[in-house]
Amino acid sequence: MNRLSDLKRMILLLLAGILSACSHDDLTETRPAENSEPLVLTAVMADATTDTRATPDNSWEGTETVIVEVIDNYDDTTTPDWTQAKRGIYTASTDGKLTFTSGTQSTWLSDNETKLVRAWHYGDNSEEHPDSWSVQRNQGTDDNYAKSDLLFAQGRVSGRQEIALKFYHQVAKVVVHVRNVGPVYGSDDVSVTIGYMNNIVMDGTVSTDNISENYLNWTPGSTRGYITAYNLGPKPLAYDENETSLASFAALVIPQTVKEKEYYLVINNRREYSCYASKDIVWKAGHSYTYEVTITKESGVWVDKIIVSSWTEQDGGSLETE
Repeated sequence: MNRLSDLKRMILLLLAGILSACSHDDLTETRPAENSEPLVLTAVMADATTDTRATPDNSWEGTETVIVEVIDNYDDTTTPDWTQAKRGIYTASTDGKLTFTSGTQSTWLSDNETKLVRAWHYGDNSEEHPDSWSVQRNQGTDDNYAKSDLLFAQGRVSGRQEIALKFYHQVAKVVVHVRNVGPVYGSDDVSVTIGYMNNIVMDGTVSTDNISENYLNWTPGSTRGYITAYNLGPKPLAYDENETSLASFAALVIPQTVKEKEYYLVINNRREYSCYASKDIVWKAGHSYTYEVTITKESGVWVDKIIVSSWTEQDGGSLETE
């Protein structure tokens, strides 16, 4: 009788173990599926402003590399420790969707979790943070023009929401409209350089320490030079859209100050027409500086209009994401 009771007891214990194991397996299959939901990231820019598709013109080509760092379970009462952040490499598509390609992908841990996110795009599609950043000397090609750009975004999101990153240009943009008058009238052989005799700062280091709003802190480097600007073709003038420029040019520059009496614009057309700064000129990150110039036989270059604006007027200089 005791043997029968022992056998029944063993059978009951075995059945309980099997049921317990099944219940545990069910939980382990369900919970990770729920909690491992990956972040959805987008970075849609404003409409392109020229015929090219590139970040300086506020659109993605669809091949750009974006570095994304995420701090999980962020508590805004503490200082973020970015050494503990998950770091992933993403590719931006033309519609702004960021697709994970390598590294560590952050996932939602709970419905009420808060995540702190920051992201970079380097114009050369670097997957690492370089110690310094340089703009290209010859920006006369689409490729080199785009390679000079540097973008940064940061944000905070909670509750499994889609993360809409808002990118800001960390370099400055210089635009030059050459009026179709004077000795260059009708010419098809005009070019523009920014700076003269190696007086333009070409590189610098950037830091996220104590950043102001959405712009990184710059320390100008020691490399100097001048920049061949990108030809945008004829464009309507900002102050009078009824007039079209002979040719317009753009270049991306490291944020810096051009000192008084230094040459900062040179228009080339079989001879050089140079323009010097009448006072210190400051080029700030995320801003566009437009110069409308007239070439004269008497004084070389006359600056008719200087327009300082955010990089894109639609959203205050930022590249809006959706």
